[in-house]
Amino acid sequence: MANFSDSPNWEIHDDYYTKKSTWELITPFIPQDKTIWEFCLLNSNEQSKQYLQELGYNVVGNRDIAFLINNLEADILVSNIPFSTEIKIKIMKRLVELDRPFIFIMNSLNIFTKYFKEIFGDKHIQLIYPTHKIHYTKFVDGQLINNYKTSFYSVFVSYKIVDKDTWI
Repeated sequence: MANFSDSPNWEIHDDYYTKKSTWELITPFIPQDKTIWEFCLLNSNEQSKQYLQELGYNVVGNRDIAFLINNLEADILVSNIPFSTEIKIKIMKRLVELDRPFIFIMNSLNIFTKYFKEIFGDKHIQLIYPTHKIHYTKFVDGQLINNYKTSFYSVFVSYKIVDKDTWI
């Protein structure tokens, strides 16, 4: 159960970053010979791109490429999409428009929203469920800080990657 005592102080932050250990969870699903576009790198330190490269992938994308208006050649799109609903909706619609294989991580509660159903309703979306809570990192004053107090569970949303919903 959530602790709502601080709910008047909740803010949405789009600057939480995925740990390397989280990306390691999806490596069984992405062949090493595929090029990955890490598509949500704006306003980031490109840490996810570095982690995916360290895991042996050829990764394209950088902070100067806006996903909503650009298109890079890649086999699979992978990212941790922003938490802000307005941006998230635009990104998900763009993924449907591109119709290419993707995996992204997000708050699991989003899969129950009206906008999620409207965007992906007729697509064969698969979910990859971690068996534990995913924690993120955040840069504070130039230092990478681990965030062990994530208040939500995350899920990987995939398209044209796995055949069925999967637990990892």
